[in-house]
Amino acid sequence: MVQRVSRLPDWRSRLSLELDRQRATAFAWGRQDCVLGLAAGAVEAMTGEDLARDWRGHYRSERGALRALRAAGHESLGSALAALLPEIHPDQADLGDIALVASEGVLGEALAVFDASGLIALTEHGHGRIPRERALRAFKIG
Repeated sequence: MVQRVSRLPDWRSRLSLELDRQRATAFAWGRQDCVLGLAAGAVEAMTGEDLARDWRGHYRSERGALRALRAAGHESLGSALAALLPEIHPDQADLGDIALVASEGVLGEALAVFDASGLIALTEHGHGRIPRERALRAFKIG
């Protein structure tokens, strides 16, 4: 079910603090990955809502994440996100909205967060930056 979440009045400072927290946290599938760490952490910071609560503790590897997606009835990360959040064209995305990008590996997709000039992505070495044009799909937060 697509949810409309609202941004809190102080969402900008909350997002900044969350991204700083994430930079100090090591990558870990099922805890600090592109879904449960980067995207869900950003959404929860901005809105106070944990949209990923049902996914926590259900996988510890990329293959496990794919199995969890399929067990929930989704063929891809993009379809799972589209079931949760309103989709918009990437050109309409604002700071803090969520992007779906192509990635290597089993999933073939990853999540990133729009910022003022590009996308913040999560790598095994921390936050990385990728061009905004890499967003295949975008999802509105608030």
